[in-house]
Amino acid sequence: MKKIVSVILIIVLCLGMSACSSKETEKESETEAAKGLSAVSSFPESVPAFSTVDLEGNTVTNDIFSQAELTVINFWATFCNPCINEMPELEDWAKDMPEGVQIIGIIVDVSSQDSDEYAAALQIVEKTGVTYQNLLPTEEFDDIIGELVGVPTTFFVDRDGAIVGEPIIGANVEGYKQYVEDYFDEQK
Repeated sequence: MKKIVSVILIIVLCLGMSACSSKETEKESETEAAKGLSAVSSFPESVPAFSTVDLEGNTVTNDIFSQAELTVINFWATFCNPCINEMPELEDWAKDMPEGVQIIGIIVDVSSQDSDEYAAALQIVEKTGVTYQNLLPTEEFDDIIGELVGVPTTFFVDRDGAIVGEPIIGANVEGYKQYVEDYFDEQK
């Protein structure tokens, strides 16, 4: 009996540790998600000016937002299975996005191009077939990343760099698509 209880306890602990969130209890996350609300307390109103590189070594600045009416930013991590699992679907969507919409990824756990996480991110992007840009975070992203409840977290930025709407926490490509559709309906 002790062995069965020990095994169950180990399984429960492992399952609890396998989630990608970091700041909330699971119950609070479920409550917020059920309401369709953001669980981000004080998310910045805009993306700060930045200069970084993508996984291919190209320099990318906040000017990227001026290239589209709306940019979908997907924050993800190399340790996050839900993040990785949604990437092929995000790639399919990236190919069929409405005119005026683009997607970029930001890999929250990659600190430099010579890190193990960078190598892992390259492998993940190759394995999932992702071709949209994935950026390394710089210190300018610290305020945003510090407010993330977990990954994946996806939010939307207008061409001026203003964050519009509420971030969507968790893998929810249909939710991202619906937000984009609603955003353009409201603009009409």
